[in-house]
This record gives sequence, C-alpha cells and structure tokens, in this order.
Amino acid sequence: MSGFSIDLAAEQIIDRRSRDYFEEVARSFANGCYRSSLVMLWTVVVCDLVYKLQTLRDMHADTAAATLLKDVEAKQTASPNSPEWEIYLLDEVFKRTKLLEVGEYTQLQGLQKLRHLSAHPVLTGTDLLFQPSKEATRAHIRNALEAVLLKPPLFSKKIIAALVGDIATNKISLISKVTLKTYLEARYFPNMPSAVEIELFRTLWKFCFKLRNADTDANREINVAALGVVYARNPAAFRAAVAGDQPYFSGVGPDAELLVALTRFLTEYPALYGLLDNAAQILIQARVASSIDFKLTTPFLHPNFAAHIAALASESADAFDGVSIDLWTSFLDAAEEEGLLQDAFEIAIQNYGVSGGYDDADRRFGKFIAPLLTRIDAARMTKLLAVIENNSQTYDRWRAKGDHPKVDAAAAVLGVDTKSYPKFRSSL
Repeated sequence: MSGFSIDLAAEQIIDRRSRDYFEEVARSFANGCYRSSLVMLWTVVVCDLVYKLQTLRDMHADTAAATLLKDVEAKQTASPNSPEWEIYLLDEVFKRTKLLEVGEYTQLQGLQKLRHLSAHPVLTGTDLLFQPSKEATRAHIRNALEAVLLKPPLFSKKIIAALVGDIATNKISLISKVTLKTYLEARYFPNMPSAVEIELFRTLWKFCFKLRNADTDANREINVAALGVVYARNPAAFRAAVAGDQPYFSGVGPDAELLVALTRFLTEYPALYGLLDNAAQILIQARVASSIDFKLTTPFLHPNFAAHIAALASESADAFDGVSIDLWTSFLDAAEEEGLLQDAFEIAIQNYGVSGGYDDADRRFGKFIAPLLTRIDAARMTKLLAVIENNSQTYDRWRAKGDHPKVDAAAAVLGVDTKSYPKFRSSL
C-alpha cells in the first residue's frame, strides 16, 4: 500500500459533498483516532451511495436507481431509529447494480461490522471499546475510496448508452484513435467496474459486427475504434469473455459490411480469431479470399508468419499491383518484426521478375524494388539480378537506365558482382 496516497485519492472523490465529509475521516486517521475514522468512513460510504442513486434518478431518469432509492427510503421510514437500512442499501446496491465487485462488497460489509464495534461498547469483551489498528483502518479507507467514492454512479447500463451516444455525437472531434483513447479514459474509464467494462465490450461488439441499421451503419467506424480502445485496456479479460460466450461473439451475419469490419478488427487484434467458432471462421476466411488487401493483413489465418508469406507468394503479381504503398510497408514491418523481412522481399522480386510489359515493370520497380534496396541481403540481391536477366521487360525498358544503376550500387555495397549478368549490365 506504500504507493497509495489517501490525500491524493481524496482529491479525486466524485461527489463534492462526499469529498467534504471525507476530510473528517482523513483528519481522524492522521491524528490516530482510528475508531472515529472508521465510524465516519462508513457514514461517508452510505451517504455517497445515496448521492449516486439520487444523481441517476434526477439527472438520468434511471428507473432502476429510483426504485432502489424508494425501497431504501421505505426501509428507513419503517424503522427510523434503526441503522438496518444502511446495510440494506449496501446489499441492494451489490445485488441490483454493477457498482461493486464481490471483494469490494465483502470488505464493505467488514467495514460496517467494524463501525459497529467502534461505536458501541462490548460488555463481554476485555476492553469495552474495540481498538482498530492503523493498518486495518488504512486498508478500509483505501477500499472505500476505490470501491465507492472514486467511482462515478455506474448503477445501470445508462453509462453504456451515454458513452455510445457521446462518441457518435463527437466522432468528428475524436477522429484519431489517440484522441479517442484519451477522451474515453478521462471521461468514462476511471474506476469503471470490470463488470461494466465487459458489458460495454459486448455492446460495442454487437453494434460493430452484429447489427445493421441507420445508427450502427453511420457510427460503425467510431464504434470499432472505441471497441479497440476498450479491448486494449485488459486483453486477457476480454479474451476470456469471448471464449466464455462463443455463440454470442461468433454470431456475425454473412453481411459483407459486418464481415469486413470484423476482419479489419481482427487484423489488429488477431488473438480473438481463434476464440470464434468454426462457422464464423469460415465466413471470415471467405471474406479474406476475396481481397488481396485482406490476404496481406491476416497472418492469423496461418500457423505462423512464414506460412503467411508462403501463401502470399502463390498470389499473382497482378493482384499485388492493387496493394497500396502503406499496406505493403505495413506488411514488410510485420515481416521484419518476425525476422522474415528477406523472405518477404522475395515476393517483390518475384513480382518484378514476371512483369509482362514495360509499364508493369516500371510500376513494380518503383513500388516494390526501390524501397528494399537499402535493406536487401546478398542472397536476395542475387535473386533480383537473376530475374532481371531473364526478362526483357525489365532490362529493355527505357526507365531501367534510371532504375537499375540503383540496383548496381546496392549490389556493390553488398559485394555482389554484377558482371555475371550482361543483360542487366546493358540496361545501366
């Protein structure tokens, strides 16, 4: 607990009234008055729970919160001199909402018991008044802060609807993923219970990959970006959620737009692919097969990256002509991370070597060959020279006089002698 500061945390308490009340808790603790600190701490927790209910009822028209508040008020009215409504409030908040985790709820129950011991003499005890330790008091203060006081009033799915509506309204301002991440973390994620995060992940997944309507179609891009931000917060927990409810997450329709969105998402978060059922995987594979762009960016469909490169090597050179420079560069970066950059270069060399016309060769040299000359190794340089030597469309074209001297210079750096390739030499 050495890294946790009560004073710093107190400044972040959501409700101003609770923040003011908590000052008495902090002062009592600092002065060694641990009984007083626990008694007041329980009071602050109860008040804060009531404030959260009132906020949801008054500002968000939350019927669940309004009902719970009425039930608590009825309990208090029935026994105005009894504190039973306080523990009833805690119990019902835990049962009816997603605010508290099991561990947090259990510790708050313990706080209520210690509050009772601290406030009332025990005639059968050695000491009439219970004396809590500094360490135990500090632990309860920290739990109360993290479990209740620092959390926004997330009692229902209202927060999910609010978040989705918010990013849809402000999607022009949240155009970059970095900006979106910063915005969501500042406004929605602080102390969000894990149960709410899982529900948010499920809802966004539905909007992104399972629903077609005017709203989801218009906001799919921002919703997919938000889903990525949420997933990156706790990948292991969300993978477990997908694995634990495979039918829900695999239930994507054969609709082209939904499959395209899901496939693009999986290119960034490939670990999720293996958690989907066979039916979903077959649909994804069919979508990938229809596009060289998808083939280039879906190594998760293969046992390893080497197999991914081998599959791409079987594609026609004409297919690669439609690939953007950015996408090709991203593929090379991924290959380099896997230690297979030179293997990836062989696709470029192969495609240049089978050019069926001068225009094809001009285009493929500029797109695929020129960028690799500063990183190519001697073995691949030898292959490049060989394919040039065997195709007049590469060495006879007019632009070869400007392109091939760059190859010759790169070969010299690598110590590769180009004299064995007379047709290549003639193009210089």
